[in-house]
Amino acid sequence: MTAAELIEKLSGDTAVEALSMLCVTAKTKQGRAEIEQALNGHETLYRLMESPQPKVRKNVYRLIGALEDERDVPALARALEAETTLFAVPSLLLSLGRLGAKDVLKAYRVPISESEAMDKHIAEIEIAYEKAMQQFETLPTERKNTLSEPREILCYAPEGFPKELSDELKALGFAGEITGNVVRVFTDDLKTLYRANCMTEALLPIARDVPMEPRAIAAAAKSCIGTYYRIEIRGYLKDRGGFIEKLKTLLDGHNNPSAYDCELRIECRNERCDLYWKVWNVDDLRYPWRRGTVPASMHPALAYALARYALSFVKKERPSVFDPFCGSGSLLFAAEEQGSCRSLLGVDRSGTAVAIARDNARAVNSRARFVCRDILRFTAKEGADLVLSNMPFGNRVGSHRENETLYARFLKHLRYLLNDGGVAVLYTADAKLLERLIEKEPDLRLLEKRRTSAGGLSPWIIVIDKSSRDPYNDSNKERK
Repeated sequence: MTAAELIEKLSGDTAVEALSMLCVTAKTKQGRAEIEQALNGHETLYRLMESPQPKVRKNVYRLIGALEDERDVPALARALEAETTLFAVPSLLLSLGRLGAKDVLKAYRVPISESEAMDKHIAEIEIAYEKAMQQFETLPTERKNTLSEPREILCYAPEGFPKELSDELKALGFAGEITGNVVRVFTDDLKTLYRANCMTEALLPIARDVPMEPRAIAAAAKSCIGTYYRIEIRGYLKDRGGFIEKLKTLLDGHNNPSAYDCELRIECRNERCDLYWKVWNVDDLRYPWRRGTVPASMHPALAYALARYALSFVKKERPSVFDPFCGSGSLLFAAEEQGSCRSLLGVDRSGTAVAIARDNARAVNSRARFVCRDILRFTAKEGADLVLSNMPFGNRVGSHRENETLYARFLKHLRYLLNDGGVAVLYTADAKLLERLIEKEPDLRLLEKRRTSAGGLSPWIIVIDKSSRDPYNDSNKERK
Protein backbone atom coordinates (compact mmCIF):
# COMPACT_ATOMS: atom_id res chain seq x y z
CA MET A 1 0.00 0.00 0.00
CA THR A 2 1.39 3.42 -0.98
CA ALA A 3 1.93 6.32 1.41
CA ALA A 4 -0.89 8.23 -0.27
CA GLU A 5 -3.31 5.31 0.22
CA LEU A 6 -2.33 5.01 3.88
CA ILE A 7 -2.84 8.73 4.47
CA GLU A 8 -6.37 8.40 3.08
CA LYS A 9 -7.02 5.93 5.89
CA LEU A 10 -6.06 8.37 8.66
CA SER A 11 -9.60 8.64 9.91
CA GLY A 12 -11.99 6.45 11.87
CA ASP A 13 -11.07 2.91 12.90
CA THR A 14 -8.24 2.57 10.38
CA ALA A 15 -6.07 5.41 11.76
CA VAL A 16 -3.98 3.36 14.21
CA GLU A 17 -3.07 0.68 11.65
CA ALA A 18 -2.38 3.26 8.93
CA LEU A 19 -0.13 5.30 11.21
CA SER A 20 1.80 2.17 12.21
CA MET A 21 2.38 1.28 8.57
CA LEU A 22 3.48 4.84 7.81
CA CYS A 23 6.04 4.58 10.62
CA VAL A 24 7.50 1.53 8.87
CA THR A 25 7.52 3.39 5.54
CA ALA A 26 9.31 6.34 7.18
CA LYS A 27 12.33 4.16 8.06
CA THR A 28 13.82 4.85 4.63
CA LYS A 29 14.71 8.16 3.03
CA GLN A 30 12.56 7.36 0.00
CA GLY A 31 9.64 6.40 2.25
CA ARG A 32 9.85 9.70 4.14
CA ALA A 33 9.88 11.60 0.86
CA GLU A 34 6.74 9.76 -0.33
CA ILE A 35 4.94 10.51 2.93
CA GLU A 36 5.87 14.20 2.83
CA GLN A 37 4.69 14.48 -0.75
CA ALA A 38 1.36 12.83 0.07
CA LEU A 39 0.83 14.88 3.24
CA ASN A 40 1.62 18.26 1.67
CA GLY A 41 2.27 19.73 5.11
CA HIS A 42 1.76 18.36 8.62
CA GLU A 43 -1.61 19.88 9.46
CA THR A 44 -3.26 16.45 9.16
CA LEU A 45 -0.84 15.07 11.73
CA TYR A 46 -1.41 18.01 14.07
CA ARG A 47 -5.16 17.35 14.00
CA LEU A 48 -4.55 13.69 14.82
CA MET A 49 -2.49 14.76 17.85
CA GLU A 50 -5.79 16.00 19.32
CA SER A 51 -7.61 12.71 18.70
CA PRO A 52 -9.62 11.35 21.65
CA GLN A 53 -8.02 7.93 20.99
CA PRO A 54 -4.72 7.50 22.89
CA LYS A 55 -3.42 4.89 20.41
CA VAL A 56 -3.89 7.36 17.56
CA ARG A 57 -1.98 10.06 19.45
CA LYS A 58 0.79 7.62 20.39
CA ASN A 59 1.30 6.54 16.77
CA VAL A 60 1.18 10.05 15.33
CA TYR A 61 3.89 11.09 17.82
CA ARG A 62 5.98 8.17 16.52
CA LEU A 63 5.41 9.18 12.90
CA ILE A 64 6.30 12.83 13.49
CA GLY A 65 9.55 11.76 15.11
CA ALA A 66 10.31 9.41 12.21
CA LEU A 67 9.83 12.25 9.69
CA GLU A 68 12.60 14.21 11.46
CA ASP A 69 11.32 17.71 10.74
CA GLU A 70 12.50 20.15 13.43
CA ARG A 71 9.59 22.47 12.62
CA ASP A 72 7.33 19.98 14.44
CA VAL A 73 8.97 20.65 17.82
CA PRO A 74 6.50 23.37 18.96
CA ALA A 75 3.52 21.08 18.21
CA LEU A 76 5.12 18.19 20.10
CA ALA A 77 5.96 20.49 23.02
CA ARG A 78 2.31 21.55 23.27
CA ALA A 79 1.25 17.91 23.10
CA LEU A 80 3.66 17.03 25.92
CA GLU A 81 1.99 19.61 28.16
CA ALA A 82 -1.49 18.33 27.28
CA GLU A 83 -0.94 14.55 27.15
CA THR A 84 -2.68 12.77 30.07
CA THR A 85 -2.43 9.15 28.89
CA LEU A 86 0.77 7.74 30.37
CA PHE A 87 1.43 5.02 27.79
CA ALA A 88 1.50 7.65 25.00
CA VAL A 89 4.16 9.81 26.69
CA PRO A 90 7.24 7.64 25.88
CA SER A 91 6.63 8.02 22.12
CA LEU A 92 6.37 11.79 22.58
CA LEU A 93 9.64 11.99 24.49
CA LEU A 94 11.53 9.81 22.01
CA SER A 95 10.30 11.93 19.09
CA LEU A 96 11.38 15.13 20.84
CA GLY A 97 14.80 13.55 21.28
CA ARG A 98 15.03 12.68 17.60
CA LEU A 99 14.12 16.25 16.67
CA GLY A 100 16.78 17.72 18.95
CA ALA A 101 14.38 19.42 21.37
CA LYS A 102 16.86 19.52 24.24
CA ASP A 103 15.35 22.54 26.01
CA VAL A 104 11.84 21.05 25.93
CA LEU A 105 13.11 17.79 27.38
CA LYS A 106 15.21 19.47 30.07
CA ALA A 107 12.13 21.35 31.28
CA TYR A 108 10.07 18.15 31.50
CA ARG A 109 9.51 16.42 34.82
CA VAL A 110 8.62 12.73 34.99
CA PRO A 111 5.32 12.30 36.90
CA ILE A 112 5.36 10.79 40.38
CA SER A 113 3.71 7.39 40.64
CA GLU A 114 0.60 7.42 42.79
CA SER A 115 -0.17 3.71 42.74
CA GLU A 116 1.33 0.33 41.95
CA ALA A 117 -0.66 0.29 38.70
CA MET A 118 1.18 3.44 37.58
CA ASP A 119 4.66 2.10 38.38
CA LYS A 120 5.08 0.30 35.04
CA HIS A 121 4.07 3.35 32.99
CA ILE A 122 6.26 5.72 35.00
CA ALA A 123 9.21 3.34 34.55
CA GLU A 124 8.63 3.33 30.76
CA ILE A 125 8.47 7.14 30.74
CA GLU A 126 11.73 7.35 32.69
CA ILE A 127 13.46 4.99 30.26
CA ALA A 128 12.17 6.93 27.23
CA TYR A 129 13.26 10.21 28.78
CA GLU A 130 16.75 8.87 29.38
CA LYS A 131 17.01 7.58 25.81
CA ALA A 132 15.81 10.92 24.45
CA MET A 133 18.36 12.85 26.52
CA GLN A 134 21.13 10.50 25.44
CA GLN A 135 20.83 12.08 22.00
CA PHE A 136 22.69 15.05 23.46
CA GLU A 137 25.23 13.45 25.81
CA THR A 138 27.86 10.76 25.49
CA LEU A 139 28.53 8.16 28.15
CA PRO A 140 31.72 9.39 29.80
CA THR A 141 33.21 6.01 30.71
CA GLU A 142 34.64 2.96 28.97
CA ARG A 143 32.85 -0.35 28.63
CA LYS A 144 32.95 -2.50 31.77
CA ASN A 145 33.07 -6.17 30.84
CA THR A 146 34.75 -7.45 34.00
CA LEU A 147 34.56 -6.66 37.71
CA SER A 148 37.64 -6.02 39.85
CA GLU A 149 36.89 -9.26 41.70
CA PRO A 150 34.27 -12.04 41.61
CA ARG A 151 30.98 -11.04 43.20
CA GLU A 152 27.52 -12.45 43.78
CA ILE A 153 25.27 -11.53 40.87
CA LEU A 154 21.51 -12.05 40.75
CA CYS A 155 20.44 -13.10 37.27
CA TYR A 156 16.71 -12.57 36.75
CA ALA A 157 14.71 -14.92 34.57
CA PRO A 158 11.35 -14.18 32.93
CA GLU A 159 8.67 -15.16 35.44
CA GLY A 160 8.30 -18.95 35.51
CA PHE A 161 11.55 -19.73 33.63
CA PRO A 162 14.40 -19.93 36.16
CA LYS A 163 15.33 -23.46 35.02
CA GLU A 164 15.72 -22.35 31.41
CA LEU A 165 18.00 -19.50 32.48
CA SER A 166 19.94 -21.80 34.82
CA ASP A 167 20.51 -24.32 32.03
CA GLU A 168 21.69 -21.57 29.69
CA LEU A 169 24.07 -20.15 32.30
CA LYS A 170 25.44 -23.63 32.95
CA ALA A 171 26.16 -24.01 29.23
CA LEU A 172 28.07 -20.70 29.41
CA GLY A 173 30.20 -22.01 32.29
CA PHE A 174 28.40 -20.55 35.33
CA ALA A 175 27.38 -22.68 38.30
CA GLY A 176 24.11 -21.13 39.44
CA GLU A 177 21.72 -21.61 42.34
CA ILE A 178 18.02 -21.07 41.73
CA THR A 179 16.12 -19.05 44.33
CA GLY A 180 12.59 -18.24 43.24
CA ASN A 181 12.85 -16.58 39.84
CA VAL A 182 16.52 -15.67 40.29
CA VAL A 183 19.68 -17.60 39.46
CA ARG A 184 22.58 -16.64 41.74
CA VAL A 185 26.08 -16.85 40.27
CA PHE A 186 29.50 -15.80 41.55
CA THR A 187 31.74 -14.28 38.87
CA ASP A 188 33.69 -11.26 37.61
CA ASP A 189 33.01 -12.06 33.93
CA LEU A 190 30.22 -9.70 32.84
CA LYS A 191 30.91 -10.10 29.13
CA THR A 192 30.16 -13.82 29.12
CA LEU A 193 27.26 -13.38 31.54
CA TYR A 194 25.60 -11.01 29.08
CA ARG A 195 25.48 -13.76 26.49
CA ALA A 196 22.58 -15.33 28.42
CA ASN A 197 19.59 -14.59 26.21
CA CYS A 198 17.08 -15.80 28.82
CA MET A 199 18.27 -13.21 31.38
CA THR A 200 16.14 -10.09 31.79
CA GLU A 201 18.69 -8.27 33.96
CA ALA A 202 21.63 -8.80 36.32
CA LEU A 203 21.89 -7.06 39.71
CA LEU A 204 24.75 -6.98 42.21
CA PRO A 205 23.49 -6.85 45.82
CA ILE A 206 24.82 -3.92 47.87
CA ALA A 207 22.82 -4.16 51.12
CA ARG A 208 19.53 -5.58 52.37
CA ASP A 209 16.97 -4.34 54.89
CA VAL A 210 18.26 -0.75 54.91
CA PRO A 211 16.08 2.03 56.41
CA MET A 212 14.22 3.85 53.64
CA GLU A 213 16.01 7.09 54.42
CA PRO A 214 18.51 8.98 52.20
CA ARG A 215 21.35 9.11 54.73
CA ALA A 216 21.21 5.37 55.48
CA ILE A 217 21.07 4.50 51.76
CA ALA A 218 23.98 6.80 50.95
CA ALA A 219 26.11 5.29 53.72
CA ALA A 220 25.46 1.76 52.39
CA ALA A 221 25.86 2.54 48.68
CA LYS A 222 28.50 5.27 48.45
CA SER A 223 31.52 3.00 48.08
CA CYS A 224 29.84 0.96 45.30
CA ILE A 225 28.67 3.75 43.01
CA GLY A 226 30.75 4.84 40.03
CA THR A 227 31.44 8.32 38.73
CA TYR A 228 28.23 8.60 36.73
CA TYR A 229 25.06 6.81 37.75
CA ARG A 230 21.29 7.01 37.87
CA ILE A 231 18.99 6.35 40.80
CA GLU A 232 15.99 4.05 40.31
CA ILE A 233 13.43 3.71 43.12
CA ARG A 234 10.74 1.03 42.90
CA GLY A 235 7.68 0.69 45.09
CA TYR A 236 8.01 4.21 46.58
CA LEU A 237 4.73 6.15 46.53
CA LYS A 238 5.84 9.43 48.07
CA ASP A 239 7.86 12.29 46.53
CA ARG A 240 10.26 10.31 44.38
CA GLY A 241 11.92 13.40 42.90
CA GLY A 242 12.53 15.02 46.28
CA PHE A 243 13.95 11.78 47.70
CA ILE A 244 16.37 11.44 44.78
CA GLU A 245 17.52 15.06 45.16
CA LYS A 246 18.40 14.48 48.82
CA LEU A 247 20.12 11.19 48.05
CA LYS A 248 22.24 12.43 45.15
CA THR A 249 23.54 15.29 47.32
CA LEU A 250 24.73 12.76 49.88
CA LEU A 251 26.31 10.71 47.08
CA ASP A 252 28.33 13.72 45.87
CA GLY A 253 25.80 14.74 43.25
CA HIS A 254 26.92 12.52 40.39
CA ASN A 255 23.39 11.32 39.51
CA ASN A 256 23.18 11.73 35.73
CA PRO A 257 20.01 10.11 34.31
CA SER A 258 20.92 10.80 30.68
CA ALA A 259 24.51 9.46 30.69
CA TYR A 260 25.60 6.92 33.28
CA ASP A 261 27.59 3.74 33.69
CA CYS A 262 25.58 2.09 36.47
CA GLU A 263 22.22 2.22 38.23
CA LEU A 264 21.55 2.32 41.95
CA ARG A 265 18.39 0.22 42.30
CA ILE A 266 16.33 0.81 45.46
CA GLU A 267 13.61 -1.77 46.08
CA CYS A 268 11.30 -0.19 48.65
CA ARG A 269 9.34 -2.27 51.21
CA ASN A 270 7.41 0.23 53.36
CA GLU A 271 10.06 1.75 55.67
CA ARG A 272 12.89 -0.60 54.63
CA CYS A 273 14.62 -1.27 51.32
CA ASP A 274 17.13 -3.47 49.51
CA LEU A 275 19.94 -1.92 47.44
CA TYR A 276 21.42 -3.23 44.21
CA TRP A 277 23.93 -2.11 41.62
CA LYS A 278 23.10 -2.64 37.95
CA VAL A 279 25.95 -2.23 35.49
CA TRP A 280 24.83 -0.51 32.31
CA ASN A 281 28.00 -0.02 30.26
CA VAL A 282 28.46 -3.71 29.45
CA ASP A 283 28.83 -4.92 25.88
CA ASP A 284 25.33 -6.37 25.54
CA LEU A 285 25.20 -7.77 22.01
CA ARG A 286 22.08 -9.89 22.49
CA TYR A 287 19.03 -9.69 20.22
CA PRO A 288 20.67 -8.12 17.12
CA TRP A 289 17.48 -8.87 15.17
CA ARG A 290 15.36 -6.64 17.42
CA ARG A 291 15.30 -3.62 15.10
CA GLY A 292 11.55 -3.13 15.29
CA THR A 293 8.63 -4.30 17.43
CA VAL A 294 4.84 -4.21 17.50
CA PRO A 295 2.75 -3.20 20.55
CA ALA A 296 2.12 -6.83 21.55
CA SER A 297 5.78 -7.91 21.24
CA MET A 298 7.08 -9.88 24.22
CA HIS A 299 10.35 -9.16 25.99
CA PRO A 300 13.17 -10.84 24.02
CA ALA A 301 14.40 -12.71 27.12
CA LEU A 302 10.92 -14.19 27.53
CA ALA A 303 10.90 -15.13 23.83
CA TYR A 304 14.19 -17.02 24.26
CA ALA A 305 13.04 -18.75 27.45
CA LEU A 306 9.74 -19.76 25.87
CA ALA A 307 11.46 -21.03 22.72
CA ARG A 308 13.95 -23.01 24.82
CA TYR A 309 11.09 -24.53 26.82
CA ALA A 310 9.08 -25.32 23.67
CA LEU A 311 12.00 -26.99 21.85
CA SER A 312 12.41 -29.37 24.79
CA PHE A 313 9.13 -31.05 23.71
CA VAL A 314 10.20 -31.54 20.09
CA LYS A 315 11.39 -35.00 19.11
CA LYS A 316 12.99 -34.22 15.75
CA GLU A 317 16.61 -33.05 15.59
CA ARG A 318 15.86 -30.45 12.89
CA PRO A 319 12.27 -29.36 13.45
CA SER A 320 10.12 -27.16 11.29
CA VAL A 321 8.79 -24.25 13.40
CA PHE A 322 5.64 -22.29 12.64
CA ASP A 323 4.24 -19.17 14.35
CA PRO A 324 0.63 -18.45 13.28
CA PHE A 325 0.47 -15.07 15.08
CA CYS A 326 4.09 -14.04 14.54
CA GLY A 327 4.03 -10.27 15.15
CA SER A 328 7.58 -8.95 14.73
CA GLY A 329 9.01 -12.50 14.68
CA SER A 330 10.62 -12.68 18.15
CA LEU A 331 9.79 -16.33 18.84
CA LEU A 332 11.06 -17.54 15.47
CA PHE A 333 14.36 -15.67 15.81
CA ALA A 334 14.77 -17.08 19.33
CA ALA A 335 14.07 -20.63 18.11
CA GLU A 336 16.47 -20.21 15.18
CA GLU A 337 19.33 -19.16 17.43
CA GLN A 338 18.82 -22.01 19.89
CA GLY A 339 18.24 -24.95 17.59
CA SER A 340 19.06 -26.33 14.19
CA CYS A 341 15.66 -25.71 12.61
CA ARG A 342 14.82 -27.12 9.20
CA SER A 343 12.44 -24.22 8.47
CA LEU A 344 10.90 -21.21 10.21
CA LEU A 345 7.66 -19.65 9.01
CA GLY A 346 5.59 -16.84 10.51
CA VAL A 347 2.09 -15.72 9.56
CA ASP A 348 0.28 -12.59 10.71
CA ARG A 349 -2.70 -10.72 9.32
CA SER A 350 -1.09 -7.33 10.11
CA GLY A 351 0.89 -5.96 7.19
CA THR A 352 2.76 -3.69 9.61
CA ALA A 353 3.85 -6.61 11.77
CA VAL A 354 5.02 -8.66 8.78
CA ALA A 355 6.97 -5.71 7.37
CA ILE A 356 8.75 -5.26 10.72
CA ALA A 357 9.44 -9.00 10.98
CA ARG A 358 10.99 -9.03 7.50
CA ASP A 359 13.16 -6.02 8.39
CA ASN A 360 14.31 -7.83 11.53
CA ALA A 361 15.10 -10.95 9.51
CA ARG A 362 17.18 -9.00 6.98
CA ALA A 363 19.18 -7.40 9.79
CA VAL A 364 20.63 -10.78 10.80
CA ASN A 365 20.30 -12.78 7.56
CA SER A 366 17.70 -14.99 9.22
CA ARG A 367 16.24 -17.94 7.36
CA ALA A 368 12.79 -17.17 8.78
CA ARG A 369 10.08 -16.36 6.23
CA PHE A 370 6.98 -14.25 6.90
CA VAL A 371 3.59 -14.18 5.19
CA CYS A 372 0.83 -11.60 5.60
CA ARG A 373 -2.31 -13.73 5.90
CA ASP A 374 -5.13 -14.55 8.29
CA ILE A 375 -4.13 -17.90 9.81
CA LEU A 376 -7.69 -19.18 9.51
CA ARG A 377 -7.43 -18.75 5.73
CA PHE A 378 -3.86 -20.03 5.45
CA THR A 379 -2.91 -23.43 4.06
CA ALA A 380 0.62 -24.59 4.82
CA LYS A 381 2.56 -26.47 2.17
CA GLU A 382 3.83 -28.80 4.86
CA GLY A 383 3.09 -29.51 8.51
CA ALA A 384 5.12 -28.20 11.44
CA ASP A 385 6.91 -30.10 14.17
CA LEU A 386 6.46 -27.15 16.52
CA VAL A 387 3.72 -24.53 16.49
CA LEU A 388 4.94 -21.77 18.81
CA SER A 389 3.03 -18.55 19.29
CA ASN A 390 2.13 -15.56 21.45
CA MET A 391 -1.62 -15.61 20.81
CA PRO A 392 -3.94 -12.58 20.82
CA PHE A 393 -5.45 -12.37 24.29
CA GLY A 394 -7.18 -9.03 24.76
CA ASN A 395 -4.40 -6.86 26.22
CA ARG A 396 -3.18 -4.99 23.17
CA VAL A 397 -4.58 -7.29 20.51
CA GLY A 398 -8.06 -8.79 20.33
CA SER A 399 -10.62 -9.29 23.11
CA HIS A 400 -12.05 -12.20 25.08
CA ARG A 401 -15.24 -12.16 23.01
CA GLU A 402 -13.28 -12.22 19.75
CA ASN A 403 -11.05 -14.97 21.12
CA GLU A 404 -13.99 -17.29 21.74
CA THR A 405 -14.45 -17.54 17.99
CA LEU A 406 -10.78 -17.21 17.02
CA TYR A 407 -9.49 -19.86 19.44
CA ALA A 408 -12.21 -22.37 18.54
CA ARG A 409 -11.55 -22.03 14.82
CA PHE A 410 -7.77 -22.03 15.31
CA LEU A 411 -7.83 -25.29 17.30
CA LYS A 412 -9.78 -27.00 14.54
CA HIS A 413 -7.12 -25.75 12.11
CA LEU A 414 -4.24 -26.76 14.40
CA ARG A 415 -4.45 -30.48 13.69
CA TYR A 416 -3.79 -29.71 10.02
CA LEU A 417 -0.82 -27.52 10.89
CA LEU A 418 0.97 -30.10 13.07
CA ASN A 419 2.99 -33.06 11.82
CA ASP A 420 2.61 -36.45 13.47
CA GLY A 421 4.42 -36.22 16.79
CA GLY A 422 4.40 -32.42 16.66
CA VAL A 423 3.45 -30.12 19.53
CA ALA A 424 1.94 -26.67 19.91
CA VAL A 425 3.19 -24.34 22.64
CA LEU A 426 0.83 -21.39 23.01
CA TYR A 427 1.23 -18.32 25.23
CA THR A 428 -2.03 -16.65 26.31
CA ALA A 429 -3.77 -14.96 29.23
CA ASP A 430 -7.04 -16.47 27.97
CA ALA A 431 -5.95 -19.92 29.13
CA LYS A 432 -9.27 -21.06 30.65
CA LEU A 433 -11.00 -20.48 27.33
CA LEU A 434 -8.27 -22.35 25.47
CA GLU A 435 -8.36 -25.32 27.88
CA ARG A 436 -12.13 -25.56 27.62
CA LEU A 437 -11.95 -25.59 23.83
CA ILE A 438 -9.16 -28.20 23.77
CA GLU A 439 -11.47 -30.61 25.62
CA LYS A 440 -13.92 -30.36 22.73
CA GLU A 441 -11.31 -31.37 20.13
CA PRO A 442 -10.92 -35.18 19.95
CA ASP A 443 -7.61 -34.93 18.09
CA LEU A 444 -5.92 -32.62 20.60
CA ARG A 445 -4.65 -33.17 24.14
CA LEU A 446 -3.46 -30.78 26.83
CA LEU A 447 0.03 -32.06 27.59
CA GLU A 448 1.33 -29.49 30.09
CA LYS A 449 0.73 -25.94 31.28
CA ARG A 450 2.88 -23.38 33.06
CA ARG A 451 2.08 -19.96 34.51
CA THR A 452 4.16 -16.84 33.95
CA SER A 453 3.63 -13.06 34.18
CA ALA A 454 4.21 -10.05 31.96
CA GLY A 455 3.15 -6.42 32.13
CA GLY A 456 0.85 -6.93 35.11
CA LEU A 457 -0.89 -9.91 33.48
CA SER A 458 -0.57 -13.60 34.31
CA PRO A 459 -0.43 -15.51 31.01
CA TRP A 460 -0.13 -19.29 30.80
CA ILE A 461 1.87 -21.47 28.46
CA ILE A 462 -0.30 -24.27 27.11
CA VAL A 463 1.39 -27.31 25.53
CA ILE A 464 -0.77 -29.37 23.15
CA ASP A 465 -0.11 -32.55 21.21
CA LYS A 466 -2.23 -34.66 18.91
CA SER A 467 -3.87 -37.83 20.04
CA SER A 468 -4.59 -39.20 16.58
CA ARG A 469 -3.13 -39.31 13.09
CA ASP A 470 -2.93 -36.08 11.13
CA PRO A 471 -5.38 -36.09 8.20
CA TYR A 472 -3.42 -33.28 6.54
CA ASN A 473 -0.29 -35.42 6.32
CA ASP A 474 -2.32 -38.46 5.30
CA SER A 475 -3.86 -36.54 2.42
CA ASN A 476 -0.41 -35.31 1.38
CA LYS A 477 0.85 -38.90 1.35
CA GLU A 478 -2.09 -39.93 -0.85
CA ARG A 479 -1.36 -37.11 -3.31
CA LYS A 480 2.29 -38.17 -3.47
